[in-house]
Amino acid sequence: MESFLTPKQKQILEWIEEYLRTHQTMPSRREIALGLGLSSPATIQQHIEALEKKGYLKRGENRGSRALQWTARSKKLFTAIQATPARPVDELESVDSIPLLGSIAAGYPIEVFPDAREVKIPLQLFSSPGGPTIRKEDTFVLTVRGDSMIEDGIHSGDWVILKKASRARSGETVAALHNGEATLKRYHPSKDGVELHPANPAYPVIRVNPEDRFEIQGILVGVIRRYS
Repeated sequence: MESFLTPKQKQILEWIEEYLRTHQTMPSRREIALGLGLSSPATIQQHIEALEKKGYLKRGENRGSRALQWTARSKKLFTAIQATPARPVDELESVDSIPLLGSIAAGYPIEVFPDAREVKIPLQLFSSPGGPTIRKEDTFVLTVRGDSMIEDGIHSGDWVILKKASRARSGETVAALHNGEATLKRYHPSKDGVELHPANPAYPVIRVNPEDRFEIQGILVGVIRRYS
Protein backbone atom coordinates (compact mmCIF):
# COMPACT_ATOMS: atom_id res chain seq x y z
CA MET A 1 0.00 0.00 0.00
CA GLU A 2 1.38 3.41 -0.95
CA SER A 3 2.47 5.72 1.86
CA PHE A 4 3.46 8.84 -0.09
CA LEU A 5 1.65 11.93 1.17
CA THR A 6 0.93 15.01 -0.90
CA PRO A 7 1.42 18.36 0.90
CA LYS A 8 -2.36 18.74 1.26
CA GLN A 9 -2.83 15.21 2.63
CA LYS A 10 -0.11 15.83 5.22
CA GLN A 11 -1.78 19.13 6.13
CA ILE A 12 -5.13 17.37 6.58
CA LEU A 13 -3.60 14.71 8.85
CA GLU A 14 -1.86 17.36 10.95
CA TRP A 15 -5.10 19.36 11.25
CA ILE A 16 -7.07 16.26 12.30
CA GLU A 17 -4.38 15.36 14.86
CA GLU A 18 -4.53 18.86 16.39
CA TYR A 19 -8.36 18.80 16.43
CA LEU A 20 -8.37 15.37 18.08
CA ARG A 21 -5.96 16.48 20.82
CA THR A 22 -8.07 19.61 21.47
CA HIS A 23 -11.58 18.14 21.29
CA GLN A 24 -10.98 14.45 22.08
CA THR A 25 -13.11 13.45 19.09
CA MET A 26 -12.65 13.16 15.36
CA PRO A 27 -13.85 16.11 13.23
CA SER A 28 -16.50 15.80 10.55
CA ARG A 29 -15.60 16.31 6.90
CA ARG A 30 -17.37 19.69 6.94
CA GLU A 31 -15.33 20.76 9.98
CA ILE A 32 -12.12 19.72 8.20
CA ALA A 33 -13.14 21.69 5.09
CA LEU A 34 -13.97 24.79 7.15
CA GLY A 35 -10.83 24.47 9.26
CA LEU A 36 -8.58 24.28 6.20
CA GLY A 37 -10.51 26.84 4.14
CA LEU A 38 -11.27 24.38 1.33
CA SER A 39 -14.14 24.80 -1.09
CA SER A 40 -16.43 21.99 0.04
CA PRO A 41 -16.73 18.73 2.01
CA ALA A 42 -16.72 16.95 -1.37
CA THR A 43 -13.14 18.09 -1.92
CA ILE A 44 -12.17 16.83 1.54
CA GLN A 45 -13.85 13.50 0.79
CA GLN A 46 -11.47 12.93 -2.14
CA HIS A 47 -8.48 13.49 0.14
CA ILE A 48 -9.98 11.28 2.88
CA GLU A 49 -10.48 8.43 0.42
CA ALA A 50 -6.88 8.79 -0.75
CA LEU A 51 -5.65 8.71 2.86
CA GLU A 52 -7.73 5.57 3.49
CA LYS A 53 -6.16 3.87 0.47
CA LYS A 54 -2.69 4.83 1.71
CA GLY A 55 -3.45 3.40 5.15
CA TYR A 56 -3.42 6.61 7.23
CA LEU A 57 -7.15 6.66 8.04
CA LYS A 58 -9.85 4.01 8.35
CA ARG A 59 -13.60 3.86 8.84
CA GLY A 60 -14.99 2.93 12.22
CA GLU A 61 -17.94 0.64 12.82
CA ASN A 62 -20.16 3.70 13.01
CA ARG A 63 -20.63 5.02 9.48
CA GLY A 64 -21.53 8.55 10.62
CA SER A 65 -19.63 11.70 9.75
CA ARG A 66 -17.19 11.22 12.66
CA ALA A 67 -16.43 7.58 11.89
CA LEU A 68 -12.79 8.16 10.88
CA GLN A 69 -10.08 6.54 12.96
CA TRP A 70 -6.28 6.66 13.13
CA THR A 71 -4.34 3.64 11.91
CA ALA A 72 -1.03 2.20 13.04
CA ARG A 73 0.60 4.01 10.12
CA SER A 74 -0.73 7.45 11.08
CA LYS A 75 0.17 6.88 14.76
CA LYS A 76 3.71 5.94 13.70
CA LEU A 77 3.95 9.07 11.55
CA PHE A 78 3.03 11.44 14.39
CA THR A 79 5.17 9.54 16.90
CA ALA A 80 8.16 10.05 14.58
CA ILE A 81 7.37 13.75 14.11
CA GLN A 82 6.97 14.37 17.86
CA ALA A 83 10.17 12.46 18.64
CA THR A 84 12.23 14.58 16.21
CA PRO A 85 13.47 17.74 17.96
CA ALA A 86 13.03 20.96 16.02
CA ARG A 87 16.26 22.50 14.80
CA PRO A 88 16.87 26.07 13.60
CA VAL A 89 17.40 26.29 9.85
CA ASP A 90 20.90 27.70 10.35
CA GLU A 91 21.86 24.56 12.30
CA LEU A 92 20.78 22.12 9.62
CA GLU A 93 23.71 20.30 8.07
CA SER A 94 22.39 20.05 4.52
CA VAL A 95 21.80 23.60 3.27
CA ASP A 96 22.66 23.13 -0.38
CA SER A 97 22.65 25.18 -3.53
CA ILE A 98 20.41 23.48 -6.05
CA PRO A 99 19.32 24.67 -9.50
CA LEU A 100 16.22 26.82 -9.97
CA LEU A 101 15.46 25.79 -13.53
CA GLY A 102 12.60 28.18 -14.27
CA SER A 103 8.83 28.18 -13.92
CA ILE A 104 6.17 25.53 -14.34
CA ALA A 105 2.43 25.88 -14.80
CA ALA A 106 0.03 24.78 -12.12
CA GLY A 107 -2.71 25.58 -14.58
CA TYR A 108 -2.43 25.02 -18.30
CA PRO A 109 0.95 23.80 -19.57
CA ILE A 110 3.61 26.38 -20.40
CA GLU A 111 7.20 26.10 -21.53
CA VAL A 112 9.79 25.76 -18.80
CA PHE A 113 13.51 25.31 -18.11
CA PRO A 114 15.24 28.59 -19.06
CA ASP A 115 18.82 29.23 -17.87
CA ALA A 116 19.29 27.86 -14.36
CA ARG A 117 20.49 29.72 -11.27
CA GLU A 118 21.32 28.34 -7.84
CA VAL A 119 19.16 28.69 -4.69
CA LYS A 120 20.08 27.63 -1.15
CA ILE A 121 17.60 25.21 0.45
CA PRO A 122 17.88 23.09 3.66
CA LEU A 123 17.07 19.74 2.10
CA GLN A 124 16.79 18.02 5.50
CA LEU A 125 13.47 19.83 5.98
CA PHE A 126 12.00 17.76 3.15
CA SER A 127 13.30 14.31 4.13
CA SER A 128 11.02 11.76 5.78
CA PRO A 129 11.48 11.29 9.56
CA GLY A 130 14.12 8.60 10.04
CA GLY A 131 14.77 8.40 6.30
CA PRO A 132 17.76 9.51 4.20
CA THR A 133 18.37 13.18 3.47
CA ILE A 134 17.51 14.24 -0.06
CA ARG A 135 20.69 14.69 -2.11
CA LYS A 136 21.31 17.97 -3.96
CA GLU A 137 22.42 16.17 -7.12
CA ASP A 138 18.98 14.49 -7.32
CA THR A 139 17.00 17.70 -6.79
CA PHE A 140 15.86 20.81 -8.64
CA VAL A 141 13.50 23.72 -8.02
CA LEU A 142 10.79 25.35 -10.14
CA THR A 143 8.64 28.43 -9.57
CA VAL A 144 4.89 27.75 -9.74
CA ARG A 145 2.73 29.83 -12.08
CA GLY A 146 -1.04 29.41 -11.76
CA ASP A 147 -3.51 28.02 -9.23
CA SER A 148 -4.57 24.60 -10.45
CA MET A 149 -2.81 22.89 -7.49
CA ILE A 150 -4.09 25.29 -4.85
CA GLU A 151 -6.15 22.68 -2.94
CA ASP A 152 -2.94 20.73 -2.41
CA GLY A 153 -1.47 23.82 -0.76
CA ILE A 154 0.58 24.86 -3.81
CA HIS A 155 0.13 28.53 -4.73
CA SER A 156 1.30 30.69 -7.61
CA GLY A 157 4.76 32.03 -6.78
CA ASP A 158 5.73 29.07 -4.56
CA TRP A 159 8.96 27.19 -5.15
CA VAL A 160 8.43 23.46 -5.61
CA ILE A 161 11.30 21.13 -4.77
CA LEU A 162 11.40 18.10 -7.03
CA LYS A 163 13.38 14.88 -6.95
CA LYS A 164 14.60 13.85 -10.38
CA ALA A 165 12.66 10.81 -11.57
CA SER A 166 11.31 9.28 -14.75
CA ARG A 167 8.67 7.18 -12.96
CA ALA A 168 6.08 7.93 -10.27
CA ARG A 169 3.45 6.18 -8.19
CA SER A 170 -0.25 6.84 -8.61
CA GLY A 171 -1.28 9.98 -6.74
CA GLU A 172 2.17 11.56 -6.58
CA THR A 173 2.52 15.12 -7.86
CA VAL A 174 4.92 15.31 -10.77
CA ALA A 175 6.59 17.78 -13.08
CA ALA A 176 5.95 16.31 -16.51
CA LEU A 177 6.52 17.21 -20.13
CA HIS A 178 3.43 16.70 -22.25
CA ASN A 179 3.95 17.27 -25.97
CA GLY A 180 6.94 19.47 -25.21
CA GLU A 181 5.26 21.61 -22.55
CA ALA A 182 5.70 21.33 -18.78
CA THR A 183 3.02 21.06 -16.13
CA LEU A 184 2.69 20.24 -12.42
CA LYS A 185 -0.11 17.76 -11.71
CA ARG A 186 -1.07 14.60 -9.81
CA TYR A 187 -0.08 11.49 -11.74
CA HIS A 188 -2.73 8.80 -12.27
CA PRO A 189 -1.85 5.87 -14.55
CA SER A 190 -4.39 3.22 -15.54
CA LYS A 191 -4.81 0.44 -18.04
CA ASP A 192 -6.33 3.01 -20.40
CA GLY A 193 -3.38 5.42 -20.20
CA VAL A 194 -2.29 8.34 -18.03
CA GLU A 195 -4.26 11.21 -16.54
CA LEU A 196 -2.80 14.35 -14.97
CA HIS A 197 -5.17 15.68 -12.30
CA PRO A 198 -5.31 19.28 -11.03
CA ALA A 199 -6.13 20.11 -7.40
CA ASN A 200 -8.65 22.76 -8.37
CA PRO A 201 -12.07 21.88 -9.85
CA ALA A 202 -11.86 24.91 -12.15
CA TYR A 203 -9.28 23.09 -14.29
CA PRO A 204 -9.73 20.02 -16.49
CA VAL A 205 -7.95 16.69 -16.21
CA ILE A 206 -5.20 16.33 -18.81
CA ARG A 207 -5.49 13.00 -20.61
CA VAL A 208 -2.32 11.66 -22.19
CA ASN A 209 -3.08 9.89 -25.47
CA PRO A 210 -0.95 6.99 -26.79
CA GLU A 211 0.42 9.16 -29.59
CA ASP A 212 1.40 12.00 -27.21
CA ARG A 213 4.97 12.68 -26.13
CA PHE A 214 4.98 12.31 -22.36
CA GLU A 215 7.85 12.28 -19.87
CA ILE A 216 8.00 12.56 -16.08
CA GLN A 217 10.93 14.74 -15.01
CA GLY A 218 10.50 14.96 -11.24
CA ILE A 219 8.40 14.07 -8.18
CA LEU A 220 7.31 16.74 -5.70
CA VAL A 221 9.06 16.47 -2.32
CA GLY A 222 8.52 19.94 -0.85
CA VAL A 223 7.06 23.44 -1.22
CA ILE A 224 8.56 26.76 -0.13
CA ARG A 225 6.43 29.90 0.09
CA ARG A 226 7.87 33.39 0.17
CA TYR A 227 5.67 36.05 1.80
CA SER A 228 7.59 39.13 0.73
